Amino acid sequence: MLAALKATTFRSLRHRNYRRYFAGQIVSFVGTWMQSAALMWLMYDRTGDPRWPSWLLVAQVGPTVVLGAWGGHLADRWPKRQLVFRTQAAFLVNAVLLTLFVGTGLAVPALILALQVMNGVIQAIDLPARLAFVPDLIPKEDLINAVGLNSLLFNSARAIGPAVAGVFFLLADGVAPLLPGVNPVTLGAVGCFGFNAVSFVAVLLALHGIQVEGDLSGHTDGSPGSALDGVRYLLAHPTFGGLVAFTLVMCVFGWPVLTLLPAYTRLTLGLAEKSYSVLVSSLGAGALVAALATATFGSVGRRAAFLVIGATVTAGGLYGLALVNVLPAAVWFCGCVGFGLILFLATGQSTLQLAVPDDRRGRVMALWAMTLSASAPLGHLLAGQAAMAYGVTNVLVAMAVGTGIGAVLLAGMLALPLVRPGRGNE
Repeated sequence: MLAALKATTFRSLRHRNYRRYFAGQIVSFVGTWMQSAALMWLMYDRTGDPRWPSWLLVAQVGPTVVLGAWGGHLADRWPKRQLVFRTQAAFLVNAVLLTLFVGTGLAVPALILALQVMNGVIQAIDLPARLAFVPDLIPKEDLINAVGLNSLLFNSARAIGPAVAGVFFLLADGVAPLLPGVNPVTLGAVGCFGFNAVSFVAVLLALHGIQVEGDLSGHTDGSPGSALDGVRYLLAHPTFGGLVAFTLVMCVFGWPVLTLLPAYTRLTLGLAEKSYSVLVSSLGAGALVAALATATFGSVGRRAAFLVIGATVTAGGLYGLALVNVLPAAVWFCGCVGFGLILFLATGQSTLQLAVPDDRRGRVMALWAMTLSASAPLGHLLAGQAAMAYGVTNVLVAMAVGTGIGAVLLAGMLALPLVRPGRGNE
């Protein structure tokens, strides 16, 4: 079994550069999710205002929506490894500042929000650069596998990071009484922020050991172009432009299920918070299975099928949730939603990374990142308001219809020859 996994699911790890990159991301992703969970709990504890988590989310993703095209332009103008190294170092500095300000009691809510905005600005540069950097680490035939492994890593860290943060808070509850005047929530949060800062050292060490072609030059060999060249490329290649548009549809109609699950658990299932956590976990489990499936079975020839299957399973899962009112069935359909979304997103990301020429990859992947970032606050806000007006079940049906229509249109679009193997680099 180990030999089979090495030859299929984890085959990208045989490449030295990607293996180093993957190892660094393992620690960093866990630290990032630890900080995110701890920051939201800290802000709610300090202010008692339930709106702070949403404000922190907007501060994190908003700069990518505004500055993402500029970040993609930088990724096409400068050596990607050097650019990613600098952004990861900036993340480290930001995490250290957050740790020091919170630990010394100087971090008022406005200052924490400002640091989160700074973090978002760094991410606006870092995310397009990292998306464009991965294809430089491995041969093209293993790119889909690498994207699947990245998705597996990201979703695993999303489950592990908050759990480890919970351990830090438990330890803080035991230690804080021994330290007069110390708030246990603050102590636990400082521990999480400090771990996140240290985690970036692992990424920097990994990047330091990576060697890619053209890394020592001051800029890339491609034409400087414009930050809008990514838009021009998608307009000139309507299949890929359509894929980005359908990604926005999928995320706007699919991911808001997370916003609706608390009310769905209470009002539709008639259950409490323990059942809610089971539903969230099942959605995450479905995402992990999809990431494994992409890493193991993903190939150029299966891209179109995986995209359509992902969209269809997402629509079916959302509609199933609207129909059932018992926990076991709801768990199954939540798993379907998580599976479908990650199967679609991982395949869509690798499709663009394979198709776009090297000199425009950063700008096109910036548009992909901007699409994902814009869809999060838009979808969650719309779903929350609609649920208040029309009820959770009706909103789930509308979301299922939206993703279902998207799946049908996507299947028709993918019948065009531009997505067939061998035509991606025209």
